[in-house]
Amino acid sequence: MGALDFSLRAVLFLVDTATWLILARALVQPMIRNPKGAFWQVFLIATEPVFRVSRLLSAGRVPERWIWLVSLAWLTVVRIVVKLQLRP
Repeated sequence: MGALDFSLRAVLFLVDTATWLILARALVQPMIRNPKGAFWQVFLIATEPVFRVSRLLSAGRVPERWIWLVSLAWLTVVRIVVKLQLRP
């Protein structure tokens, strides 16, 4: 396994992790009673960098309510591009 292959697999790992965290955040959000709790803060800290990039790429045209869905779309695009690079 070459260095490029290793790097692409690391990117895939990060993309997959971010995807699952965003899905979990969307599912758990309605059940959160204390937004300052440690459990919720983990999701906020882990997903906010991806949300910031999505806000930047969408140039503020997407309402905050839907930014999680736009983030998932961008992560899917990144995943497809990386997977295409990994194909032998």
